[in-house]
Amino acid sequence: MSMIPNYIIALISLSFLVYSFVNLVIKKVRFNNPIAYLIGVIVALILVSMSIYGIIFNIPLGQVQSIIEANF
Repeated sequence: MSMIPNYIIALISLSFLVYSFVNLVIKKVRFNNPIAYLIGVIVALILVSMSIYGIIFNIPLGQVQSIIEANF
């Protein structure tokens, strides 16, 4: 049951990244504030990587965060 948030966060973040890719590359949409959008994409990439790490090693998202914080 503790792995469900990893899958949910990964799904939401991946859907945002796919939506961003479609808008930027295929539709060639211009954004009003590209810096804020870039920050959103970076946060989504971090969340996807944390979720996938948690899914692969079967640990909850909170412990992944603790591992990252312990390294810095």
